[in-house]
Amino acid sequence: MPDHDERKLSIREMINAHLFPVLALAATASAISIAMSLAPVAEQAARWNKCYDAGLAWLERSSPSIKGGDRTAIAANFCNGGLPNRPAR
Repeated sequence: MPDHDERKLSIREMINAHLFPVLALAATASAISIAMSLAPVAEQAARWNKCYDAGLAWLERSSPSIKGGDRTAIAANFCNGGLPNRPAR
């Protein structure tokens, strides 16, 4: 290293010289690990959104008299594993 004028570095100086690259590597590895662990959640959310949109389209075709919050509740209930029951009125 040109900073130390051919003298031997102390332990503290060696740690300080290598601290930033080591911390940068750890931060990069952590960010990659977090991104990889969130991929399944994103895939599940995309599948749920497709199911919800398909449920709303099905309700529009099969029961146009159901409007507003009832329609969204039925679609969400179906995509969460419930049965597509018509609201009681």
